[in-house]
Amino acid sequence: MAASIGGAYAPWEQVLNHFSGQAKFDDFAALAAVTVATAAYATKGYLWDRPDPNAYKLYERPQQQLGAGVREQQSRDLAERFEKEQADVAILWASQSGTAERFAARLTKDLSRFLGVRVLLSDLSDIEPASCTKLPENKLTIFLASTFGEGDPSDGMHEFWDWLHSAKGASLANFRYLAFGLGNSKYKYYNAIIDGATAKLDAFGAKALMPTGRADDAAGETEEHFLEWKEQVFEYFQKQLGYTLQEVGYEPSLQIQDDDSLEPIDLHHGIPRTQTSARSSSAQSKVYALPIVQSRELFKDTNGRNCLHMELDLNEHAELKYKTGDHMAVWPVNPTSETERLLSVLGLKDRRANPCHIKSLDATPVKVPSPSTLNALFEHYLEVCAAVPRDALATLATFAPTPAAKQLLTEISSNKQAYHEYLASKYVNLGRILEYACPGEGAWSGLPLSLVIETLPAMQPRYYSISSSSVVQAKRAAITAVVADTALPASGDRIPGLATNYLLSLNNAHQQQQHGHPPVTHPNGLTYTLPLDHQPLASNTHLHAAIRKSTFKMPPTAATPILMVGAGTGVAPFRAFIAERARLCTMGREVGATKLFFGCRNPSSDYIYEDEFTDMAEKLGSAFSLTTAFSRPENAAEKRYVQQAVEQEADAVAKLLVEENAYFYICGSAAMARDVGDVVNRILRERQGWGEKEMREFADRQKRQKRWLQDVWG
Repeated sequence: MAASIGGAYAPWEQVLNHFSGQAKFDDFAALAAVTVATAAYATKGYLWDRPDPNAYKLYERPQQQLGAGVREQQSRDLAERFEKEQADVAILWASQSGTAERFAARLTKDLSRFLGVRVLLSDLSDIEPASCTKLPENKLTIFLASTFGEGDPSDGMHEFWDWLHSAKGASLANFRYLAFGLGNSKYKYYNAIIDGATAKLDAFGAKALMPTGRADDAAGETEEHFLEWKEQVFEYFQKQLGYTLQEVGYEPSLQIQDDDSLEPIDLHHGIPRTQTSARSSSAQSKVYALPIVQSRELFKDTNGRNCLHMELDLNEHAELKYKTGDHMAVWPVNPTSETERLLSVLGLKDRRANPCHIKSLDATPVKVPSPSTLNALFEHYLEVCAAVPRDALATLATFAPTPAAKQLLTEISSNKQAYHEYLASKYVNLGRILEYACPGEGAWSGLPLSLVIETLPAMQPRYYSISSSSVVQAKRAAITAVVADTALPASGDRIPGLATNYLLSLNNAHQQQQHGHPPVTHPNGLTYTLPLDHQPLASNTHLHAAIRKSTFKMPPTAATPILMVGAGTGVAPFRAFIAERARLCTMGREVGATKLFFGCRNPSSDYIYEDEFTDMAEKLGSAFSLTTAFSRPENAAEKRYVQQAVEQEADAVAKLLVEENAYFYICGSAAMARDVGDVVNRILRERQGWGEKEMREFADRQKRQKRWLQDVWG
């Protein structure tokens, strides 16, 4: 050992001996300088140049604190919060898309306004779950929670959900509650979260004061189901708890105050503001303005339909990374044509660019950033294209400028049937319904701006599966989106999909900018103010987006077989999966069986990525298998759906899933995923001779090991 050490250091000894024998004064000075510089660098931030922890205050803008909902650090103890806020009822929400949060805020305001209830409103992730055991019997808690993905809790409910399933010996004998769940009956796990949570609460001794309410979005009934449940809640509070209904007029919860002293740099101009709790999931990155580096139409024959492939450049942000299978959160922008309509009918065009503060007048946090302008609020921060809730129409009617306008709004809001009949024949958003009731510039100038902001929901991101592989292109993330317009059953008119039509406009602008293509007339007469050149990001068109982590992941090893079923744009993540395996294969890595079932309408129009799949098949060779299903082929006799294609290859499917322990993925509509799941269940039971119990145990085991994954939407 000594010899080896001496041998290793011998060259350095020769150098030092040579240096000491022939060095001059300048050499020693240089060596000393290098030594001092090295020591200084190593001790920076420890012995000298320590950062001032308050230095950030030099760069703060006081205006950002005004009306922005900045609150003192709240206790997470629910009992302490009840006492501090002198509340009788707590409304706790857990939301993924913002609907449960919006309903919770509306219920809070209505209970306080009409019944005089003292309400505490909170994100469920801001409450310590174990503190629920300490509540006195005279307090009441209301839960509103959505079911997300494959029966998963929303980001803000994970801690509470885990506590419910892990707490031992917890007693909720004094805990009284009401509950409302949001879900979609097309999903296999319809309202599984609220059902699972209430079952656990009851097991701990909690008392449900009335049956759990459930919203079903399968037919767009979420709003109506909430209103029906809210009526039952009001009835319970009056009959069982002794509250008296109060007839009161509109009371604003917001104050909007113009402030000409504000400079443009002080304002929020459109960059999305996320309001994620510090204790909720950190699955989503910060929001960035990402340049569009490629955008193209995927449908071969659009015929009024569009499907976009869009690639975003991540190079400007070294910290922004994604993994194959993740999602992209995209913040849309409202059509300029609709924001102009609303500004016009409200008579606010002269105020549109005025800097203003938005402050809360009660305990409800402000849902939009402040300070800002009406332009920014109506284009970027509020969904002006959203349908107006039926109960909101009744409030709007009290400010109607004419008897005819009041009569129309009162009739529409009077009952569920009248409301749905009207919405079945007309595209109704706030600007349009005001214009229908009483058209003209400034016709509704008497409508309080606070009511407008309260009525419109906050802008929410839309999520898309990333259709590129992080192994193949780590700093370019692709999304695939079909432009989704909803046809009205009574008139045939179409309601433009907010995010996808925005992406279509960005695609058109990108084509014009990059390739000199002439402007394309947008369907439905929509126009947009597009984010061109106003960000320091070169001259590319861009959009605001974030990366959201997903559990929809490939196996740890490429040699593991995978079985994928996708319909329409549900093939997007599988494009990424297959591209990654093709790259690994060309690098000499062993790649397991890679089988894809893909369904679309017609091979000559909407068979997306066909050329790419052909190229990937050449690289993967016998490891890759693609089976297609076309629901509207030229030859009607060849019509089949993707679940039928799966059933026709039952033996291969059963072998992959049982004998080869393949990972199984489904991506697409919830209805398709349910049908495919039923077919696979039937295949395995028949081929393996399993009963219901064995099949359920197999499926549960696969899902527990994350070998059976779904990425579906309604």
